[in-house]
Amino acid sequence: MHPKVRTACDRCYVLKERCQRATPSAECGRCERLGLACSTVRPVRPVGRRAHKKYGTDKRPQRTQPKTDQILTGLSDHDPEEKALLSFLLVQPGSLDHFVVCPSFQAEQQHSLAVQLPTLPLLKDAFLACAATLKHLQSGNADDLDAEASIRYISKAVNALRSLPASCLQDAAVYHQVGSLLAFSIHSSIGAGVAEISRYCLSAASSIYNEVESGAHTDPWQSFLILQETMDCILYRQKPTIRINTSASSVVDRRLGLCLPLLPHYQDLCVISNSILYAADVNELARLQKQLDDIRRVVEPWQPPNMDQLLERFESAEIVHLLAQAKLYRLGALLLGHRLRYPFGQQDAQGQIWSREIFMELEMAKRVTKRTMRFVTLPFVIAAVEAQGELLRLQALQLVHDCVDQYAPSLQKVTKAFLSRIWHERDMNLTTCWFDSTYKPCPILNSINGS
Repeated sequence: MHPKVRTACDRCYVLKERCQRATPSAECGRCERLGLACSTVRPVRPVGRRAHKKYGTDKRPQRTQPKTDQILTGLSDHDPEEKALLSFLLVQPGSLDHFVVCPSFQAEQQHSLAVQLPTLPLLKDAFLACAATLKHLQSGNADDLDAEASIRYISKAVNALRSLPASCLQDAAVYHQVGSLLAFSIHSSIGAGVAEISRYCLSAASSIYNEVESGAHTDPWQSFLILQETMDCILYRQKPTIRINTSASSVVDRRLGLCLPLLPHYQDLCVISNSILYAADVNELARLQKQLDDIRRVVEPWQPPNMDQLLERFESAEIVHLLAQAKLYRLGALLLGHRLRYPFGQQDAQGQIWSREIFMELEMAKRVTKRTMRFVTLPFVIAAVEAQGELLRLQALQLVHDCVDQYAPSLQKVTKAFLSRIWHERDMNLTTCWFDSTYKPCPILNSINGS
């Protein structure tokens, strides 16, 4: 006897509505009544509860996680404090919650760290800095001793970074990994210097790739560094160090999820923004405006790849966040390009539409999953700048805690100050574009002023 299969059409399935139709190939009553196209494109599955399979960022079988006793044995030569921190980083479930876009990536992230144990002397201080930062975040206590421990390890790791070799592809991967751990820890503990670390590591790794062999080189640590640098480039209208290659379209990134393919467009917008500053004539400006049009034509209809794999790889709440994150970055790119073309006061209505869509997506995702989203700082800030009216701006400030990286408390404080200044300058007609503002945030200076 063949098992009964699910017969709901795609629209009813997504909306969780009852789907009534005579046969699986017939049009359902709901779609017929609403005049909608009724189809079943997704794979049809047998009725019944199914176990969720969790994979990494590709279709290969999940790699074996190093056993806890093996990891602890490898740490036996370290002093008790260091061993406790490394054990927390590499073994304890949930320790990497702030460092990945959704929980399914935590085991994979721990695996990628644990396999580096043979080279731990080279990476130890970066590991310890990240571990101290994560443990401090998980505890929720503002303990100065924890912050001091993080800064101490960061200082040692920066010195180690300067002495890293640069001769082979493995060295380039180490630069990306150390740089990511440092950038994360610095953002949380200090607040300044993240962009400099990111540029240094991206440049060093890029030079290795160019010397060793040609072709595309990506690893799961690179995107975090590029994201940090891109946010800085947008704010200060600078050109990125390198342009990320996203030819591996099957990848679901640990930080950027499904929207990794959009990151090159953000980098291109950075280049255009920088070029507009130095455009010498009308023809050059026209060429740049055409580039903005080209980006919009690609980004506006963009849909995330690998949609059919999500049900097999992630839990339902994670799927909601991954899809929402992809939509936020798509809308953010459109809104950023819009503001490069039109100053404040021109075409504001379209900017308001995209801004409100971003806010609605953030609110809906949290309402459905009861959990805040990770790594959406960039599209949130782009949308928040557009907020007009006291109520909408108050809502934006209240969303900072949820939407700006929670591992970086100084960044949250700076974001609130930055938005308040931009809104004031816009209302007083002191600036025509938020990345031309007279106010550029510095976490260190703001923390001093605040104290």
